[in-house]
Amino acid sequence: MIRIIANRKVDLTDDEWALYNRICLSYSAYGGVSLFDDLFESDENGIIVFLKPPNKKHTTFEVFLFLMAVLEQQHMRLMHNQIDDIVVQVKNKLIELDSKLQKLSENK
Repeated sequence: MIRIIANRKVDLTDDEWALYNRICLSYSAYGGVSLFDDLFESDENGIIVFLKPPNKKHTTFEVFLFLMAVLEQQHMRLMHNQIDDIVVQVKNKLIELDSKLQKLSENK
C-alpha cells in the first residue's frame, strides 16, 4: 500500500508501516519523523530507487537500515511478481502447444 514518508510515496506492507511508526515513536524526542527527511528517492509507484547519505543533519543507523531493508524487499517483491507473470505465460503457452500437438497426433 502506498504511504507517505518524508513527503515521498513509499509502497509498504502493513508490517513495514508498523515498524516505521515504531521507529518514529522511539525517536520522538529527536524528531522521529524528520529522521527520514532527504534520505531517499522513490518513483511514482512508491518504489525506493535511491538511498542518500544524510546531508548536514543527523539520522540514526536504525533509520538507514530500515530504508535499506525496505528498498531490498520492494525490489524482491517486484522480481517475484515478474517471475510469477513469466511462469503463468509459460504455462499458458505449454497448454497451447500441448493442444496443438494433440490435434496433430489425432490427424495422423
